[in-house]
Amino acid sequence: MTVDQATVRLPLSRDRIVSAAVELADAQGIEALSMRKLGQALGVEAMSLYNHVEDKDDILSGMVDWLFAQIGPLDGTADWKVAVRHVAVRAKDVFTAHAWTLPLISAQGIAGPAAFGLMDSVLARLLAAGYPTHLVLHAWHVIASHVMGYSFQETTSVWASDEALDRKKRALLEGYAERFPHVSALAEELMACSFVEEFEFGLDIILSGIEAARDTT
Repeated sequence: MTVDQATVRLPLSRDRIVSAAVELADAQGIEALSMRKLGQALGVEAMSLYNHVEDKDDILSGMVDWLFAQIGPLDGTADWKVAVRHVAVRAKDVFTAHAWTLPLISAQGIAGPAAFGLMDSVLARLLAAGYPTHLVLHAWHVIASHVMGYSFQETTSVWASDEALDRKKRALLEGYAERFPHVSALAEELMACSFVEEFEFGLDIILSGIEAARDTT
């Protein structure tokens, strides 16, 4: 959403400031975010922002919570595996749509009602499904790590996305054909990696493993 003249006339609020910060980070990267630029985007003096937010860290925390709000609630009617899988896929989609997500979450941590609400709903659903506390904690961490790891790969990898680099890799693999025959034989498949397909394949293995761990605990 572009901040136009009609939007500028709306009353300033914390939500508007966070939304403008998200738009700025999407367009220019999180490192470009400043109170001065936010003020310019909103058509106000930078000092006016402090009437609604404490400081830049407060805005960054709001951006993290905004991200988690976009993921949406856990489906309370579906089977736990279906519900958790949907949320995990949705989380990766949200995180990869905003390349600044992972550096910001790493710096700020998970904070805010939307973030804690999502976490609470997943934990509650696993506990209600009969999982012991220690397994619920393991499940949360491994699912979160899988989502964040693939999101990081997808937003930072140049694998097979740059033609010149692609040609260089192909030439390198040809030179190593005898030394690394298995890599060479599967080179095309490796270079054609689908982040979506591989993410969901791994996610299904994780969810099945969590289910099996409950049955053997």
